[in-house]
Amino acid sequence: MLIQLTIPDMMCSACANTISQAITEIDPQAKVEADPVTKLVKIESQTSEVDLRSAIVAAGYTLA
Repeated sequence: MLIQLTIPDMMCSACANTISQAITEIDPQAKVEADPVTKLVKIESQTSEVDLRSAIVAAGYTLA
């Protein structure tokens, strides 16, 4: 499934990398596109959206 999330406090490429890493830790097969300019993260994963959101929050980011 494809999930698109807005992360208002993703400011730079390091933030994007941290978010991508948090997601791939719970789903190594996930495809993640994180864009700090638009603040959007697109995730293609079989993991539940709740788990993906939890991983991002655990990495220190807020979701819009």
